[in-house]
Amino acid sequence: MEMTRVLRDTWHAALNHEWYDIFARHKIVPLSCHGSVPQTDEFDLIVLTGGNDTVKFQTWRNNVYPVRDEFESALIKQCLLTRTPLIGICRGGHFLNLEQGGTVRLMERPYDNVKIQLPEFEVTCHHTICIDELAPGFEILQQDSLGIVELAIHRANRQLGIGWHPERAVNAHTRSYVLDLINKL
Repeated sequence: MEMTRVLRDTWHAALNHEWYDIFARHKIVPLSCHGSVPQTDEFDLIVLTGGNDTVKFQTWRNNVYPVRDEFESALIKQCLLTRTPLIGICRGGHFLNLEQGGTVRLMERPYDNVKIQLPEFEVTCHHTICIDELAPGFEILQQDSLGIVELAIHRANRQLGIGWHPERAVNAHTRSYVLDLINKL
């Protein structure tokens, strides 16, 4: 879950309610980074959601939460051991890439509620950073006309990095595409 300081300038764990829409027929178990890392083979899928910068790459937003980085790093390692499918959304996709040897960079013009045309469809994006170099084993499935990677897959590791937010209503038209990719992991 995202960690946020929006309320009363203290840290809170937050999960966008729209995740329940995209996974309507499935049980969702929010994982707080303040607990122990669960056995990931107990789950069908692990999702690293958006939000927060990372210790490895901070921006002007000043919203780094190192405990989240540590927790999600351990989740990634656990998923690799148990072969549990893992997807990263926005920050989650960037973090997945960073943890496995890729790099990110600040965008010259951040996407803030910007419509982006991809080969398969149009999506609305919110990015301050983007993938600079993909981690070994990942391949690009979707990128925009500026070369910004919006979807990458690591088939052997059963991982997807998604740049847009398919859980948000504005991108609901991409959900079946994303779910189909998840089912093939």
